Amino acid sequence: MGFIWKAASILTLGGVSSHSRRAPQHRAARAREKAAKAQAGLAEAETRVAEEQAAAIGKALQEDEEHGQADLEEVAEKEAEALPWARPADS
Repeated sequence: MGFIWKAASILTLGGVSSHSRRAPQHRAARAREKAAKAQAGLAEAETRVAEEQAAAIGKALQEDEEHGQADLEEVAEKEAEALPWARPADS
């Protein structure tokens, strides 16, 4: 039916209707709009992932630092117990 409608409009109006010329432009504009929205959504998701990764890395580094400090304190205590001259005189 679309072909018949176009043929009739060409014969009666003397050319192709402006509607048929605008349709591809409209579709292209909508496709660009959808692509821009998808790209914005992707950028937002990537930002969210990067923030979560940074938070996880920060937390892991903090925990590692705390464990490292605890290990150093434990080693210092064991060394102090092992060395008789490092003990206080009253013990």
